[in-house]
Amino acid sequence: MASDMETVDLTRTLKVLSKNSKRPRPVKTNIIPPGAKEGEKTAFFLDNVFTKEECKELIRRSEEKGYEQALVNIGGGRQKLMLSARNNQRCLIDSTELVDAFWERLAEFIPQPFYGYKALGLNERLRFLRYDPGEYFKPHFDGSYERKNGEHSMVTVQIYLNEGFKGGSTTFLPYFNSDDDPPVECVPKIGRVLIFEHRLYHEGSMLKDGRKYAIRTDVMYSSEKQDDVEHEDPYC
Repeated sequence: MASDMETVDLTRTLKVLSKNSKRPRPVKTNIIPPGAKEGEKTAFFLDNVFTKEECKELIRRSEEKGYEQALVNIGGGRQKLMLSARNNQRCLIDSTELVDAFWERLAEFIPQPFYGYKALGLNERLRFLRYDPGEYFKPHFDGSYERKNGEHSMVTVQIYLNEGFKGGSTTFLPYFNSDDDPPVECVPKIGRVLIFEHRLYHEGSMLKDGRKYAIRTDVMYSSEKQDDVEHEDPYC
């Protein structure tokens, strides 16, 4: 992602991430979103991806840079302030070094290929998210980001940096209200990473007490399908 943002010194943060080489192996838990059958949609979370120390350092660095009001993507690369839909704060940091460090921990779990496209890595734009009581992100689908060369995102990566607050789950919802398809929550936990395909209807549920920190980025996929893989493309 091209960036006109100020350069951010991540030396200390990268050092903290690099020294924790003996972490427990991540534990994967599959999620069945409302209205889906087991294995039909890509949605799961990984525990033990980041340590408490690493999450604390990532929070510190984001606070050092500072937060501002989060905007809503409205298509065509445009964003708009829409407090009725989203009223939390965010901090944007672009770093290929940081996402490469994240990718080393996540790559083996990422859908590959996905609907025929090859996973390439993570979007280098990290969106640090901060929620205070009463803040939320109303139900939505995550948009796909496309680079000039046609590489595009298809899968969301949400990294939870803290816990101990009330509310603030990532909640998967039925697109059409149905008593037969109750919502499915992913409760934030330090070092937990939620991974799901963009085309799942979900919300950042309202925070009731405390403060929530998370990071959002995306898995980037190839511009063209692999010749030997045939899958229906959900983005056509």
